[in-house]
Amino acid sequence: MTNYKKVVYLDADTIVVKSIEDLFKCEKFCANLKHSERLNSGVMVVEPSEAVFNDMMSKVNTLPSYTGGDQGFLNSYYSDFPNAHVFDPNIPQEVLKVRPVPEMERLSTLYNADVGLYMLANKWMVDESELRVIHYKLGPLKPWDWWTFWLLKPVDVWQNVGERLEETLPGTGGGKNPNDELLVKFLFLLPFCVLVCYYRSFLHTGGFLFRTSLCNHIRHLYFIIRSSGTVAYSGVSSSSNINVNNPTKVPVYLGGISVFVCFMAAVVSLGISITIVPQQVMPWTGKENSDATDPSFC
Repeated sequence: MTNYKKVVYLDADTIVVKSIEDLFKCEKFCANLKHSERLNSGVMVVEPSEAVFNDMMSKVNTLPSYTGGDQGFLNSYYSDFPNAHVFDPNIPQEVLKVRPVPEMERLSTLYNADVGLYMLANKWMVDESELRVIHYKLGPLKPWDWWTFWLLKPVDVWQNVGERLEETLPGTGGGKNPNDELLVKFLFLLPFCVLVCYYRSFLHTGGFLFRTSLCNHIRHLYFIIRSSGTVAYSGVSSSSNINVNNPTKVPVYLGGISVFVCFMAAVVSLGISITIVPQQVMPWTGKENSDATDPSFC
């Protein structure tokens, strides 16, 4: 990429809310510092260099990477990054001409505002009017997932932009995803379907007898608590209207069906969860689920 003088890189889960032209004033390498010690590669400014590229390639198999990907490698490659000076786009040209060109500079939070900061106090810990880039790096809470709207207020910014999008690809018009819309409708109608099915089954299998028996059990437990003593369980109270000579109308196989229905509901819920929640990390490995481990990312 040496045919470019400067490259500004943004993660897919970032959104620009104000002009970032100042970033092109950055010199050789700029990035943001997270948690006081970690370089975050979500927003970077790079001055393409064949010499730096070759040096990275020679060390990519030897330097450790705590993420197993590009960010971990960059933290090892730029090991002194936490000590770099903060990038200031307003330095006069006279000063820039006489000072040594820094090997790296740290971007302020304004250029990489983590929504995790917002979650701590329900507000940005920097001047919101000066925000340049918002970074939605809070685990699986990504702004393109419909359910994050109720959890993160900054998702409004992302969705407001999405609503103004034109139809460039199927499902991108207005930032809507037809699969998400179908899922939302299904989840909305599911409780009503369950209630209707349960009500019909309740009437068909003698709901009155079941309800009376349940009330008797509740009365018995209440009597135990009131007496504060040990009372032997004697079954249904004598006030029950159930005739022991008449068998209950509830089928014997209903218990097995109930267990099967509960099991299937758990399987469906798990499947929906896996579908909705993006897999940001490969299970059990702790590595990022991307091609960043390939040396060609440089």
